[in-house]
Amino acid sequence: MVLSTKDKILAKALTLFNEQGSDFVTVRHIASEMGISHGNLCYHFANTDVIIEALYQQLVDKLNELTIQMTGLSENQLTILYQLSYRSFEILYQYRFLMLDFVRIMRRIPAIKLHFKALMQIRQEQFKHIITSMQANGFIDIPEKNITPLIEQALLFGDFWISRAEILFDGNEQEKIAYYHKTFYALFEPYLCGNADW
Repeated sequence: MVLSTKDKILAKALTLFNEQGSDFVTVRHIASEMGISHGNLCYHFANTDVIIEALYQQLVDKLNELTIQMTGLSENQLTILYQLSYRSFEILYQYRFLMLDFVRIMRRIPAIKLHFKALMQIRQEQFKHIITSMQANGFIDIPEKNITPLIEQALLFGDFWISRAEILFDGNEQEKIAYYHKTFYALFEPYLCGNADW
């Protein structure tokens, strides 16, 4: 597949943001790395904030697609749920600068903060649906009072595991993702029923 100039800019920006952080990469830097003029890049993206918004939307779109697949599962499909959630960890890591610079980006680009707050309300309902379906199919047994706190713990973990991993984990990328995905699922283990197997 041939990438458009816009897609190439986003791909290069993602690499640079992941390597150096969103505070230290400019449009001139991206243009230089691509071998195009500053003016050519600015024709597509006026500044790095616009690029960050576009990359944030890419991340959201990819995670939305996975979440829709998760909420559509039924009956004995825990293995698929596990695989899809693992894929979500891979995607988050692919866009890790967004998670590492999380608070600064929210302060810098209010539109992302507003979208994220609305998105989290949707995610809470989607995750509640997933947990309710798992409970109805006999895979987990969780008291009603624990469902909302468990969802909050899962969302907190999803938002901030990369920051912890960046500082403390010394393994390679795949080992890092696997370790924190397994740690994430430990949140659910106390509620698993005997017939549930990840």
